[in-house]
Amino acid sequence: TTITTLDEAMAAIWERSGYDRGFISNPFAGDEAARMGLVRTARVLELLGNPDQDFGIVHVAGSKGKGSTSSFIDSIVRAAGRHCGRFLSPHLHSYRERFVVDNVEIDEADFIRVVADVCAAAIEVEGNDVTVGQVTAWELSTAMALLWFSRSQCEIAVVEVGLGGTLDATNVVEPMVSVITSLDYEHTAILGSTMAEIAGNKAGIIKSGRPVVCAAQPIDALTVIEARARELGAPLQVAQRDWVVSGTDESFSVVGSSWRHHKLASSLFGQHQVGNAGLAIAAIHTLAELNVLPDNGMIDAAIRKGVGSSFIPGRFEIMRHPSGATFVLDGAHSPASAKALAVAVDEHFPGSGVTVIMGMLNDKQPDQVVRPLVSITKRWLVVTPSSPRALSGEIVGASLQAMGVNPDVAGSVLEAVQLTIAEISGNPEKLVVVVTGSLSTVAEARVALGLT
Repeated sequence: TTITTLDEAMAAIWERSGYDRGFISNPFAGDEAARMGLVRTARVLELLGNPDQDFGIVHVAGSKGKGSTSSFIDSIVRAAGRHCGRFLSPHLHSYRERFVVDNVEIDEADFIRVVADVCAAAIEVEGNDVTVGQVTAWELSTAMALLWFSRSQCEIAVVEVGLGGTLDATNVVEPMVSVITSLDYEHTAILGSTMAEIAGNKAGIIKSGRPVVCAAQPIDALTVIEARARELGAPLQVAQRDWVVSGTDESFSVVGSSWRHHKLASSLFGQHQVGNAGLAIAAIHTLAELNVLPDNGMIDAAIRKGVGSSFIPGRFEIMRHPSGATFVLDGAHSPASAKALAVAVDEHFPGSGVTVIMGMLNDKQPDQVVRPLVSITKRWLVVTPSSPRALSGEIVGASLQAMGVNPDVAGSVLEAVQLTIAEISGNPEKLVVVVTGSLSTVAEARVALGLT
């Protein structure tokens, strides 16, 4: 079948998803099935002429800060005058947001062409060897990104792992540098329930002799990562040991053994972003040592500019609304990210009346996510996002009631946004509206606020 329209292209991706989250091979099928995924991805790339070998790759795994760290690396590489690709997930509004070159998402015509070419290769791989199984949506997307970066003549690409590390389809790549961000308990059914198991999975992206930069980790996680790096002869640098970050997101320093940067300001808000920026800077210096980036005064300027110009929609995204309200859009959906959000709101908007619009998905624990926000919030509006995986706002409301908080229930994200704007218009106090709980909720709020 020929793929000539956007609808046909999206249908070709989704029909391969087969797993309810819609983008990843079924990780519950066990390791053997996932390992076949790496075989399939490699064969698809081979048929496409190994596009992944046309540029240098920075491969990023981790539980927290993956998107922010990748964004900082991408911004700095571009500020240093290099063409940079970025493969990220999930998207907010459109699947095309996952395929970015020089900060511009792939356009419709190119997207359709890339889907068609990768699907043709996938069908050939499946036909050549029945035992290999079906190429999944995530494997297809990984190959699409690498093909698009090659066609766009990228010099460097930042590739984010989808889930885990060892058996993720992106792990077919041979990176110039591997990056491991902060680890936390997530996807425990798939990645293991102990910190050591989770670390083992992420450490799967470490490749023989290829340098690794790693965020500060719990000791049992670091032990696993260090052992893996040693085994593979991969030089490992770790935050707060091989480089040190200090300060706040408005003015911080990163000091390594042979380089130092002072008075940096992050465009991404929150104290946790200082660590993410430090990790990105360590990765950049590793690229400079490999002569992929200019290692001179220019890199200092690029780091300053890149750290100060990163932007991720839906990550502590601030919008001053004409009504006088300040909206903060943040897709926090885990206890750790909700805590980071609460700290950042309290830091940036002390003494404000905070309203939270909260909409979650059904694979999350509402009581654990709302708890960190209770102490800073005056008013709660709970909603049911319009995702097939939405958690009913009533359930989130019940969690709050159990904590002695009485939330209001809104019919939709749009209704909740309109309601808060109407209330605020007659109330000139400094009011902050935080929209959070899931990226679905944030995406709907961005549409309601005209941010798309």
